[in-house]
Amino acid sequence: MDDPRADLIQLFLFRFDNPRTRRAYFLDLAGFFGCDTVSLEVARRITFVDINRHLDELSRNEYRPATIRRRLAAIRGFFDWLDALGVLDSHPAKRQLIRRLPRIRSSDSAILVLSIEQAAALVNAAADNETSGVRDSTLVLVLLHLVLRRSEAAAMDVAHLRPIGSYTVLDLPDTKGGRDQYVKVPEHVEWTVREHLAHYSITSGPVWRSLSNRSFGKRLTPHSIYRIVRTAAQKAGLPDIGAHTLRHTGCTLAIEAGASLQQVQAHARHKKLETTMVYVHQRDRLRDSAADYIHIGSRKPD
Repeated sequence: MDDPRADLIQLFLFRFDNPRTRRAYFLDLAGFFGCDTVSLEVARRITFVDINRHLDELSRNEYRPATIRRRLAAIRGFFDWLDALGVLDSHPAKRQLIRRLPRIRSSDSAILVLSIEQAAALVNAAADNETSGVRDSTLVLVLLHLVLRRSEAAAMDVAHLRPIGSYTVLDLPDTKGGRDQYVKVPEHVEWTVREHLAHYSITSGPVWRSLSNRSFGKRLTPHSIYRIVRTAAQKAGLPDIGAHTLRHTGCTLAIEAGASLQQVQAHARHKKLETTMVYVHQRDRLRDSAADYIHIGSRKPD
């Protein structure tokens, strides 16, 4: 910190190993400061008023509450780091100085999940393409059964599929929940993935590849996976969904079929059981709701 012109954002990001975390914090801090690099002189000029104005602007521009909270976490973490270095005269992001944000209660938020019939329709719709149908339907099947995040699916390599005894697992070298994890691949899903690899003559490297003329053979990006799922959903006449809906769906269908909370927690790689419990809370809330006991001026459909 001897050089007052040093780029503090990059120095701060050295604290994080995960490249996705570094990128998210970089974008959040660049969005706050309005530039990609920040010197100590610029950082020292920030006051709690600047931070509160920024949060108010995000709210007025209808940013999601979760996004606003993440942005504040990045800003607060950055100034906590500077405060720990002893280079600030005052800490502008102290909790006592920053406006209170609405609490986000995941148990009160509806999670979009598909029924088993809708999930099957999605797989069939994804297969309805002469060029990419094998890839797309296999991808949807993997997302549903392995409850992968789209970044995890995009990172899949052929070498990540390996046996453990009589079972097959998919290695997940770097995920949101930590490094060097794995998830079981059911036998019929492994067979389908192997068919996909043979169909496109893939023997090594990325499992999911672009089939467009512009980027043929290159690894699919997480955004490309999102678009594949969204397009298949439109074909199937389903609501607008993304890849994460399939993660929610896989967890919910497993619970509905009798999997224990601990099994789903391990399979989805949730750090906390409370995260898994959200699916049970929503199922129970809808299965036996007070609304079902109210009958005023209504009749059952013929």
